[in-house]
Amino acid sequence: MRSAGDWDPLKELLTVQKRMNKLFESALERTDFDAQDEVDTWTPVADVYESPDALVLCLELPGLEQEQIALRVEADELIVSGERLIDREQPEEQFHRVERAYGKFSRRFHLPSTVDRDNVEATYRDGLLRVSLKHRGKKQDATIHVAIR
Repeated sequence: MRSAGDWDPLKELLTVQKRMNKLFESALERTDFDAQDEVDTWTPVADVYESPDALVLCLELPGLEQEQIALRVEADELIVSGERLIDREQPEEQFHRVERAYGKFSRRFHLPSTVDRDNVEATYRDGLLRVSLKHRGKKQDATIHVAIR
């Protein structure tokens, strides 16, 4: 049993602060502040892997039609964006629980210098977007040595 002399309010406050920091860090990891004008409401999950001839990205986008997805390459980034709307059959429907994410989304993926930004293929089937960026003919060394004059 603790005596009143053993209790340290400053130590308790520091413990609460650490817990709050962890809570905010985990929330911020799931938020994309790179979005143009607003914080996105959800972030689709993605797998990124490399095959011998391409960099491949697979994003889960269930419930979307192909026309609701925008895909573009800007400078050294691949950007996937769109919006998933709540499908209401009748305007007077009242939801009791909403667990699926809706609204705008955007994902940005940094592209390595080894991919050919002009050679991108994408397919969308069964809620899975698969994007393949072919490697350039000759892989370039990631390190470039520059002579100093």
